[in-house]
Amino acid sequence: MSIETYGGGERIRHAGRLAFQYGIGRRLVLLPIPSSRDKINITGTEIPLEETLPDPSENSLIVGYSLPDEYKIKVKERGGELLDLSLDEEFLLDNAYLTSLGTVGYILSTSKLAVSDMSIGIIGYGRIGSQLARILLFLGAKLRVYTSKMLTRVDLGECGIDSVSVCSMGECVSDFLGVDILINTAPKDMSAVFRGGLPVGVRLIELASGDNFKGVDGVEKLPALPERMFPESAGAAYAEAVKRFVEGGFGK
Repeated sequence: MSIETYGGGERIRHAGRLAFQYGIGRRLVLLPIPSSRDKINITGTEIPLEETLPDPSENSLIVGYSLPDEYKIKVKERGGELLDLSLDEEFLLDNAYLTSLGTVGYILSTSKLAVSDMSIGIIGYGRIGSQLARILLFLGAKLRVYTSKMLTRVDLGECGIDSVSVCSMGECVSDFLGVDILINTAPKDMSAVFRGGLPVGVRLIELASGDNFKGVDGVEKLPALPERMFPESAGAAYAEAVKRFVEGGFGK
């Protein structure tokens, strides 16, 4: 068995150590999250992604996150297997939980107010948004969810959670009055909503990847919180996803 890890984060190194302990009997390539921002080089390196392609004579498993379609095709053409963690629901839920914990920790360490004294708005109500809502409600925060999904707003209303519509194309303006902190979890262009800048006195924490607030000053960008604050836990979630994939009988 050989294990190759790429990128400089502790998450990926810890995932490699755990994978070795699991004794996965094949060539294993562990790529960072995301694996390639430009679809050419491995994130955080100058190594071309194609250098990790398997040799047809090897029993190879390539693991990454949001891998380019062209790369996936080449892996399969060379007889390798591929696990794209961006399609692994259990990993995504684990990552969302760690991201939520990291966000609350960041808020506690950078604010003079207790969470129970804050009004916090969450933009988007997917995996991360819903996890954040549960934790913040438990801590006593006043919560408002911004989402364009009407059914989600109905469900939240039935649970007693305030929610309003938010638009990303500039056709409507959401009400941010009274909110101390906004947390964006949606990977969508929100710059039109904040064309005039952030509301006075409001902090905006960005958890989603990509440049979603072009030209907006003061955004606190934290899309890699699991790697920064919980690298070993994030590495364990990565390695467990690999273990599940292998034990599921793929390639046998």
